[in-house]
Amino acid sequence: MLVESRGLRAKDWVQNPSGMRWLRKEPKYSRPFEVAIEALMLRLADEVGVNAALGSACVWKEGDVEKRGLAVELFLDRDREQLTLGSVCMSRDDAEYDEARKWDQTVSRVRSVLDLASGGEGSTLLVDFAHMIAFDAWIGNGDRHQENWGIIEPSGAGQARLAPMYDPASCLGAELLDGNRHLEEATCPPERLARYVAGCPSGFGDGAEPIMLEQVVREISSWPEWRNNVRPWVAAFAKGMDTFEALLPTVPSSWLPQHRKQFALRLLGQRLRWLEGLT
Repeated sequence: MLVESRGLRAKDWVQNPSGMRWLRKEPKYSRPFEVAIEALMLRLADEVGVNAALGSACVWKEGDVEKRGLAVELFLDRDREQLTLGSVCMSRDDAEYDEARKWDQTVSRVRSVLDLASGGEGSTLLVDFAHMIAFDAWIGNGDRHQENWGIIEPSGAGQARLAPMYDPASCLGAELLDGNRHLEEATCPPERLARYVAGCPSGFGDGAEPIMLEQVVREISSWPEWRNNVRPWVAAFAKGMDTFEALLPTVPSSWLPQHRKQFALRLLGQRLRWLEGLT
């Protein structure tokens, strides 16, 4: 077992009997339902055509203590490829980027870095990134910061590609504590839910301050890679509502209680209508 030091959550690399390596992550103490939500979102992303990492909820024991977490399969060939995080890409390719300034990840800076890494015609880097942000907009992922995306680069000849989407955990009310009025349908009228949607953060900034996910979408909507593809993406998300509803009963209530499942379903529908209105 090898400890992984990046990020705020405790995590380590483990290996299954077939030799595949998985990154096993524990949830934050304040967000016990984050595991089930992240596992659902990775599955949903795959179902609607977004390139996503393979992840699964898991349990294990450390001594007499049973733990819960998420295991994500290693998604690159470590002998021939390397994952370059967004923060490293921008530090390497943009002299004005300061990794220590969290809100230096701007939409325009990310586009410039991806454009530089694309290496000419045939690259899908920008399309795949826009697709990932469209999915984030649908689920309300508020944490696509500069270490929650990356580029897989070959060690020799070959074209770089966007890493599969990973860490879509900060969504669908994962941060809401039990008793929050948003989680109860009877005490959460549509206008309050709409305000919750509008207040979703993003992990991006304007160089000085954080910006909301809605602003990120509005900026990326000027990209041709977004304009040329967003309608079929959103159509796939609409069909994915039935998929998500069918997935919910497969999650034990001890991992995601029924009232949180219902909130997630309402929120996903509300966010879809919001996204459709922007496109």
